[in-house]
Amino acid sequence: MNLTPAQAHEAYVGPPSEPVEVSAFVETARDLPLPVFSQSAAGLPEDVKESWTSLSEDDQQKIRAECCVDELRTLVEDTVRSPRLMAHVTRTHEASVHAIYDTAEPSNKRKRKRITLADPAEEHPEVTTLRLKLEATKLKCWPLTLHAASFIRPPRQPDHNTLIHVKKLGTSAAQEHDALIFVTVYNRQSWGQRILSRLSQHVLLGSQPLTDLFRAIPCPCKELPEEIRDENGRVTGYQDGPGNDDMAVDHEAGVVMCIEGILYGESDREDDYAHKVLQLSEALPEAKRPALTKGSALHATQLQDLTVRLHEPYWMLHAGSCEHFFSVTAIRLRHPTDPPTGYPLTTQITPPLSDICRVCTKVPAVYSVVGDTRLGESPFLICGPCWRWMGGSKDDRVLVAPLPKHHHGWLYGMS
Repeated sequence: MNLTPAQAHEAYVGPPSEPVEVSAFVETARDLPLPVFSQSAAGLPEDVKESWTSLSEDDQQKIRAECCVDELRTLVEDTVRSPRLMAHVTRTHEASVHAIYDTAEPSNKRKRKRITLADPAEEHPEVTTLRLKLEATKLKCWPLTLHAASFIRPPRQPDHNTLIHVKKLGTSAAQEHDALIFVTVYNRQSWGQRILSRLSQHVLLGSQPLTDLFRAIPCPCKELPEEIRDENGRVTGYQDGPGNDDMAVDHEAGVVMCIEGILYGESDREDDYAHKVLQLSEALPEAKRPALTKGSALHATQLQDLTVRLHEPYWMLHAGSCEHFFSVTAIRLRHPTDPPTGYPLTTQITPPLSDICRVCTKVPAVYSVVGDTRLGESPFLICGPCWRWMGGSKDDRVLVAPLPKHHHGWLYGMS
């Protein structure tokens, strides 16, 4: 499949860094002569303190004034808190982007509706003051030029966040020299298998096992309903999947992660997913066969035991055929302002796109009805009120399967 430049830009992950051994990184940071995150002068070495105290009072005041950002922070906070000022900033930005698009599009296509701004003579005094401050900015990179059209796009689904606060999924506490591992999880697009879309972002401790990363991923496959079978093994219905405990891992579903050519399965048995992936790879022609080896189990492998490359996409498979890709975006020591407990943390979850009821076409569907001749197609997606209004079905061959509720990872936490 050929990707357009815009699609290639959205699907791009990387470039990868050099291999980083997490444990070696922690040891190196621990042995630094200066404290990595010093909250006061008391933690600084004596020679650094003497360098500061040897300066004159005027020089110290000049350095403090040059490094102080209180005025800028106050201006930003006041602007965000004022609906009038925030509306002016937003509308001005939209008008600038609209003007760039109009100039950059040479075609005769129908132009977007022009965004109008209030006449300066009719502005509120607060808006006039803010506008003059922005116009007086001397930064040459501040105004948007025509070349910015190639780097501007409207917000898309992965740019939004279901969460309004950082979600604490576990109870693990950070140690003094624990590393924080920032992980981004991606899914394939259903309409373009070469295009990746961000699913979620998480923060884990280096001392946590890989199973905690798997449990933190809000995948709808973890909410699939369980089949109810009769004595002959025929499916007669469905019931809701695992309970509200996000830490309840379905080991029968299986999971494998591939990191730097090493497969980490859910156990050390020879029938786990890692062993099956190795069998499939050995059946490939030698020229196309990837170099894979089987590593330890997920629960026995801590993140700090890994050697990873930043922004390198790694592969994960679970629940039969559900694939994810994930990359480590950052590794650093814990800052004193970071949460001391509650790891793993989830910082972003892309809002799911739910299927709409095919009867009312107004609300998301909650059931998938299979084999009901009244509906005209099978399976048929329908919402709860419409299904109750139809009165259900008296045919024993009709199956009603509940759709995933997308509760995992953001509505419930780990216990």
